[in-house]
Amino acid sequence: MKVKKAFTLVELLVVIAIIAVLMSILMPALQSAREQGMRAVCLNNVHGMAMAYLLYSEDNDGRLVGGYQTMPGTAPPYDSPWLCPPMLADGTYFGRGSATGEGGDPATLEDRFRGIRAGKLFEYTQTTDIYHCPADRRVREGTYLGTSQVYRLYVSYGPASGLNGGSAGHLTRMSEIKRPGSTYNFVETYSDGWVHNEGRGFFIENNLAPGRWWSVIAIWHGAAGILGYADGHANRIIWQDERTLDMKFSRDPVTNLQPDNPDLHYMFRNHPLSDSWDLSWMEY
Repeated sequence: MKVKKAFTLVELLVVIAIIAVLMSILMPALQSAREQGMRAVCLNNVHGMAMAYLLYSEDNDGRLVGGYQTMPGTAPPYDSPWLCPPMLADGTYFGRGSATGEGGDPATLEDRFRGIRAGKLFEYTQTTDIYHCPADRRVREGTYLGTSQVYRLYVSYGPASGLNGGSAGHLTRMSEIKRPGSTYNFVETYSDGWVHNEGRGFFIENNLAPGRWWSVIAIWHGAAGILGYADGHANRIIWQDERTLDMKFSRDPVTNLQPDNPDLHYMFRNHPLSDSWDLSWMEY
């Protein structure tokens, strides 16, 4: 009678140990590949947004799309918003600052998609996917203000302030952007706010607050961020200062004052309105 061979306990433990070692080697590599894939998708998204911005201008006699997230109105730039607030199926927009729509229900993902499709750039992007970075978990997890549906934001990018936002001194035509290859027009920005498709609708730097962060840079790609530029290209920027990375968690006006931060310098120097700003505070 043949005796069947079987693994001894020692052999089984050795196999388990080998599998554990292989997993410990492979998991970081798989995680790194996953992060690189998300970064590549994000870079492609921002490139698409920057190109849509450029194409809109070319099709509209050099005018810039409205840089503020709002409901279409009768006076420029509100008749041509790049993005609209979430919208109900009957065409009713969520009011500015409102966390809920008709009946008190928070905006659903489909409400947010309708607002995206109502924006003037959707004609050129033709997909809602391009508005969302796959590393942006707010659509699943919410923000630090809450995890309910109200806080599950979808849009990961916002245009730079100063681009046809309706305020005095804002640029309204592409020809007014003197350095389109280095002037950023789209930024990965982290908003905590509730119902809007992208918080305030744009990324703010404020010359009236020199040396201070105003809006929050999104940190979804390690120590890097993705910016789109007025000539239609996109670029990955490696942030150099740890305080830039901490901005996602800090809303303290004291710690947001960082006049010696090279990342803040970059965002001020390449802002659409930088040519009209006094940047002497950067000189030491």
